[in-house]
Amino acid sequence: MADRQNRVGSKFGGGGVSSTQQSERERKERLRELALETIDLAKDPYLMRNHLGTYECKLCLTLHTNEANYLSHTQGKKHQAG
Repeated sequence: MADRQNRVGSKFGGGGVSSTQQSERERKERLRELALETIDLAKDPYLMRNHLGTYECKLCLTLHTNEANYLSHTQGKKHQAG
């Protein structure tokens, strides 16, 4: 059996390398939580949830699959210019 603890690039107690997809999911979740702390979606006059469960921006007439997408949209040029 090979000694895998002392291979090049491994860190002691590192717990393994997370996949790119997993770290991207965790990053998006942290950003969503941070945005929800600073922005109250219940008071947003342009946010509307439609009968399909998606979110609409009444200002820009855009559709968003979830709150995180809507929050990132509100930080973008199209929404800021509207």
